[in-house]
Amino acid sequence: MAATTTLFAFIMVVICLVHSSELAHRANKSSTSVGGKSNQTCESMEGRNVVIHLVINIAATSILGMSNMFQQVVTSLSSSELRWVLSKHEDSRVGTNSPFNIKHKRKGKIQAWLQWLLLIATSLPVHFLANSVIGPSVYYQAPQKIQYENVVALGDSQQDSYAVDVRYGLERYEVPGDRACWLAFRTGHYSISQSTFKDKNDISHEVSDWTSNTIMLNYTEVCAPYKNATTLSAIQGHEFNTTTSTSGSNATLFGIGDCGYARDVACVMKSSDEDGVGKQMCRLSVRMSAAIILAVCLSLKAAYMVSTLMLGRKRIKTQCLTFGDVIAASTLDPSLQIRNECMVNAFDGHRHLVAHTCHQHCRPGIEPSETGDGIGHCQKCHKFNESNKAGDLLHPSIAIKYKKSLIANLGGNAVTQMGILMISSCAMFGISLMLAVFYGAEASSFKATCNDPEKRLSSEWVSRCDRGMAHYLKYKFGYFGGFDTAASIGRLEINSVNSEIEAFAISNGLQLLYSILYLLMIYNFTLITMEHDWGKFERVRDRLRCTIVEGEGLKQSYLLQLPKRVLYPMMGFSALMHWLLGQSISTKETIWADFNDPSNHWEASQYDIVYGAYAVWLSTVLMLAQTGICWWAFTYSREGFMPQMYGSIRACCAATTRLTSFPKEGIQWGDLGEGEKFRHAGFSAREVGDIHPAELYCGIDDEEEDERRRGGRGEDGGVEGDEGVRKRRKAVA
Repeated sequence: MAATTTLFAFIMVVICLVHSSELAHRANKSSTSVGGKSNQTCESMEGRNVVIHLVINIAATSILGMSNMFQQVVTSLSSSELRWVLSKHEDSRVGTNSPFNIKHKRKGKIQAWLQWLLLIATSLPVHFLANSVIGPSVYYQAPQKIQYENVVALGDSQQDSYAVDVRYGLERYEVPGDRACWLAFRTGHYSISQSTFKDKNDISHEVSDWTSNTIMLNYTEVCAPYKNATTLSAIQGHEFNTTTSTSGSNATLFGIGDCGYARDVACVMKSSDEDGVGKQMCRLSVRMSAAIILAVCLSLKAAYMVSTLMLGRKRIKTQCLTFGDVIAASTLDPSLQIRNECMVNAFDGHRHLVAHTCHQHCRPGIEPSETGDGIGHCQKCHKFNESNKAGDLLHPSIAIKYKKSLIANLGGNAVTQMGILMISSCAMFGISLMLAVFYGAEASSFKATCNDPEKRLSSEWVSRCDRGMAHYLKYKFGYFGGFDTAASIGRLEINSVNSEIEAFAISNGLQLLYSILYLLMIYNFTLITMEHDWGKFERVRDRLRCTIVEGEGLKQSYLLQLPKRVLYPMMGFSALMHWLLGQSISTKETIWADFNDPSNHWEASQYDIVYGAYAVWLSTVLMLAQTGICWWAFTYSREGFMPQMYGSIRACCAATTRLTSFPKEGIQWGDLGEGEKFRHAGFSAREVGDIHPAELYCGIDDEEEDERRRGGRGEDGGVEGDEGVRKRRKAVA
């Protein structure tokens, strides 16, 4: 895991180094989007964009999974702390990635919190920036070739454009497209780098037809002396005069002498196929701000993982990551065992051994307190009590098969989890339903318009029906996020650093929220998997999964937090869901570049908020499926006499009072015979009996434990049978 994280960090560092020169010399200082080939059509880039983002989401899910493993190591308890934790906090969970376990540590809390915060801080950028490192950019570059043509007079369509230009001139003090055309006529360079915009967000209207590298410039004979007669640096400002229109508003009209723009000069994009007119050019851009942050975070994470492994190479491993670790630790160190509680369910109430110091409230005649266990008075004065919640007091329980569900064990946490999940599912279902209604209405409108023969010559028919229903609905609603298969719902401010940050938040916001739901689902499935594996020991003899002890009687197959059969499908589901949410709503960048002015390279960038209806519907289906799976998970319960565990350290330590070894065929849980007062159950390396229903079971008492320590062992190192212990007692008597 450390090696894989290091590899990902190395890849990000290489990407940053490769594009560092472009970042330093970029024309647009308000954007960090660089790199990529800009001479490829959006159509050809679509599939590549989808695959790259799928791979990114798989890698991000893997990184987060590996980080969770190290978080679990940080939050897990040491075997030397188990008894103290049980006496002070009654119980704690093992095998889960919960920061609340840090509060149960006896020492090293501050260091554990700092390590956990480091892992969390370096994981958040992966949630927030992964889908923005590489993103789609629609690329427009100013035409570089100019074909001059001397005409007798401009056509009607060009005269119409003159009227349009004057109208735009009344709304704005400058028309960038007009200026670029006039500069092309006077200098031979089509450039808008010297233009300023009163309304920056309207730049796309001025240069949206930059789909050809060649522009045709028509001019009349009166302008011939002025064609290509000066340079960009030498052109005089008096050629851009402000005149007053008949309505009293100012309009910018360009001209010199008797030659004027639109009246005598006009620009038209060349419409030849070899120039690729109508084919939008795109590129996959690297957003360097996101890439640099990710490179730093992954490098820190990789350095922490490697250093943790290197420092721990020659140390004895004591961190309990699985319930098998707790069982192994309590078997090797009998002081960790909880006697007299062998049939108690996880996180049930337990008896407390309380030592009370009398004080001023302790007077004769005070009524005994109704609260507390073992104290006759003053129970509410907690500061005068010393409570040991692992005092090995008798706590018999009746052997029954019926168990509580997971939701009953989680309590209020389950309500919070289901509330978040239900709100998310309902919101996504509502959005999907709204899109489906609009989709159906547009399809009906398309049929009504396009099947009407009287509308075939109308502009509405051409705009809707010319390329078919599929293309029209794709334009209106999108399929997946990307270049051509996404529909726009809004636009962010042009050339703004804040817009880039907002674009990152929009592209990754849903994934960040889903990551919280995914972690909750992982937590629940971890508990279910532990309970399932724990319950198997009542039916069959098996080896424990253990990470702190090696031996042929144990399995070192621990991977991340869950077994492979559970972990890999869940990680695949998470990667697919993250990818679909990224395709549901994202941002698409539009870049306008003008390198025709050698002294002033110019670039503008703007983000569009886009969505894909198909991705929204598919992610909604998966979210509803996840909600159903989580509901099933909460209702999970295991029947059997073996007590519930759900990660309970106490249940593990109470089941090992008769376990002394780990044979290669494994161990089993069952009835271990009858003591002086109660029957006893737990793990054993020897054969175990069947549980007696409705009988009282309790742990081994001190007298029985003393006899076991003195010699109640068989030849194989296992525990001698209860009948043998009773015979030994009678012989001593």
